[in-house]
Amino acid sequence: MMRKIMLFIFIMALLVPAIPALAVSPAGEQYINQIVGGGYSSLRRSSQGIYRNELTERKVLDVLSEKVLRNYNTTNKTGVDALAWACKALGQSADPRYRNVLRTVNKNAKHAKVRKYAKQSLNKMPVVKVKKPYKKGSVDLDAMKKKLEKGQSAVPASKKSKGKKKSGKKKYSLSAIQKGMSIQEVSSLVGEPTSTTAHITGKSFNPFYYGGDHARVIHFYKGQGRVLYSKGSKYSSRAWRVFEVQIDLGEPGYP
Repeated sequence: MMRKIMLFIFIMALLVPAIPALAVSPAGEQYINQIVGGGYSSLRRSSQGIYRNELTERKVLDVLSEKVLRNYNTTNKTGVDALAWACKALGQSADPRYRNVLRTVNKNAKHAKVRKYAKQSLNKMPVVKVKKPYKKGSVDLDAMKKKLEKGQSAVPASKKSKGKKKSGKKKYSLSAIQKGMSIQEVSSLVGEPTSTTAHITGKSFNPFYYGGDHARVIHFYKGQGRVLYSKGSKYSSRAWRVFEVQIDLGEPGYP
């Protein structure tokens, strides 16, 4: 009997994600600002980033859920695509807190594409009882947008920054970068690099290899390190994405 109880506790620990810390990561803060302050293009871009980076911060997903619940009935082409990605982003978290969000979208969305991805993501969610499922109105997007209009971040990156007036856009160290980020996302977090270079790899000479990492783009940041980018396949037209960050305080900034 005791063995069965311990097995049940172990399974539940795997199914139910741990609640993250109250502080929002720099990447999470960036996604929140994009979701709150931008239109459908920004929503799509941030949702893609959350999905590819496998972000599971509840503060970020709460904001995304509120945006979805406010807009899931749109028939705008860009909006439909953005909402489909938003559903995928919620689904990859596997956090049952957002089951009711996806269920609502799957049941009521006007566009078939939005309903399709809401259903797919809903099927990925563990079916467990949740004490505090996300409810519409739990996040005040209007108040957060007013903060952005004043030149402030919608959500501080950490408790230490709370109460401090921000002048200009805050830049972070390379440690804030996550694998899978695009060049644009990295630049908005840490600023422009000191210098850049690019080169092909040995994989590009193999005519039977169609995977990724045929070429690399390297951004050098003086006194911080390097960020290496690659693409998913030889013929991919998608953006360059981070596959490695090398922290080096002695980096001269040039190849």
